[in-house]
Amino acid sequence: MKTNLLLTAALLIVTSFAMAEAPEVEPDGVINEAFPEIMPFDPVADAVEPPTIVTLDRNDAFIEGLNVFELPMLTVDDIAEADRLADEKFAGITPGPLRVGVTRAFEPGEVAIHRGGANVIQTTDGQSVTTLAIRSPGAYGMRLHITDFDIGDGTAVVYSLTATDVVARGPYTSKGPKQRGDFWTASLPGEDAYIEIVGAEAPRLEVKEIVHFDHDFGDGRGSPPLLGCHEDVMCHLGLVDWIPVIATGQMNFSDADGSYVCTGTLLTDLDPETDVPWFITAKHCLDTQAMVDTLEVVWFYQTPVCDDEANVPNWWSLPRTIGGLHVRRYGENDMEFMRLSTPLPGGLGFAGWTEATSTGTYGVHHPKGSWKRMVDVSSATIGCGSFDPTDYDSYDRDNGLTQKGSSGSGVFNSSGQLSGQLYGVCSLTTDPDDLNCSNIDNFWNMYGEFDTSHDEIGWWLGLGGTMYVDPASGCMFEIGSEDCPFKTIENALAAAWPDLRIKIAAGDYPNLITFDQEVTLMANGGTVTIGASP
Repeated sequence: MKTNLLLTAALLIVTSFAMAEAPEVEPDGVINEAFPEIMPFDPVADAVEPPTIVTLDRNDAFIEGLNVFELPMLTVDDIAEADRLADEKFAGITPGPLRVGVTRAFEPGEVAIHRGGANVIQTTDGQSVTTLAIRSPGAYGMRLHITDFDIGDGTAVVYSLTATDVVARGPYTSKGPKQRGDFWTASLPGEDAYIEIVGAEAPRLEVKEIVHFDHDFGDGRGSPPLLGCHEDVMCHLGLVDWIPVIATGQMNFSDADGSYVCTGTLLTDLDPETDVPWFITAKHCLDTQAMVDTLEVVWFYQTPVCDDEANVPNWWSLPRTIGGLHVRRYGENDMEFMRLSTPLPGGLGFAGWTEATSTGTYGVHHPKGSWKRMVDVSSATIGCGSFDPTDYDSYDRDNGLTQKGSSGSGVFNSSGQLSGQLYGVCSLTTDPDDLNCSNIDNFWNMYGEFDTSHDEIGWWLGLGGTMYVDPASGCMFEIGSEDCPFKTIENALAAAWPDLRIKIAAGDYPNLITFDQEVTLMANGGTVTIGASP
């Protein structure tokens, strides 16, 4: 029996379970069998029923001048200032993240349902529906940052309309995801976003800010257009392993100035019993919890077969993951490591990794935020002198190249194992801003070494989703692993994170223990009693 707790435990008995063998690991940390099962993505089997929308055909739901809040049109100067701030933010990094949006903040209480900014209508079956709309003229799409969210037993949906379809996000209930009353929606197409809340109780909801996408990066071509010498990843599956393809996601994230695009990779860990969504990208993209809260990772943005650009899936309809937990950043090799929010969509893979350096043969990335490409690389004997060779590996590009938005993407060896994440490009002879299809041989791709990253994040990858407790452990250092467990439940909880499993050796643990986060306790080898009298 697994018991999820958020309480002070006086007495808890947890029954035993069968142990599973750990995966075989070579001395250098390479996982031999990281992927015992990977199911191919099936868009039909993994389709999710869209939330029910009750206001689509109601002309009285959204009324100009009443509950449609319209922002002024962005000016040429507004866009120029956003570009300037992005250039300043990522100065010295080439090609760097791509700016795709402008953050537009509201005054506190300016757009709040519970402060008179909404409309309330009744459905034919007597339900109350509270409605509000946001318009940002000229936007290719929007994301909403919602705060003070508390709708009781109601259900909220945020949606927008295209010429042929309805795109809906949600449903959201109670106090929203993570029950914090504060969250970002997934991206919505167009310049209008509609909010409806169905429920008997008076809801609370405030829109703190939005992202106005002024780049149509969802069209697959990039803005301005991509260079013409990119390589479709689906044309190179003889060289490229399938797992890095489906483990690679397109990222967009925001701060007070704007929204940006990078690329990142799901990583496997050494725990065969759990699937923790560890995710690695570049520190220069994002490196704070506040920015990770804004993160949207879009999956499976790739052609169905080689060079089938006409049938690239609709970006707005692809599965996506919102937010996560910032775990570790390390500037020496430009690494950001996080745990994405769950659940993940079906069909994703978790890339293996290696601590061996200069072993990459290809990279998988989203240049300009467009659909997935690859770059064919080989280890370079020289590189740019400003990069420490103990933290970065330099690679020649044999086919393809990287552009803005490729930052953070993985470089993989012939076994599909990640050996670094992209910092950028450098050259000893050519202006980095003058990259084009005729001079790609003048540049090197610089990847932060995973060997360096592993020194910083190896503890999390070693534990995966499971921590161990055993008072009889003979280890001098307690790290929570099966080989060197924590000796007390208190020590394990001090190092734990939400949703972790803690396997406790059979026995009596007389202390009263306060749990301040939700974890799963599991007995190991018999019965565990917590809070019993000694």
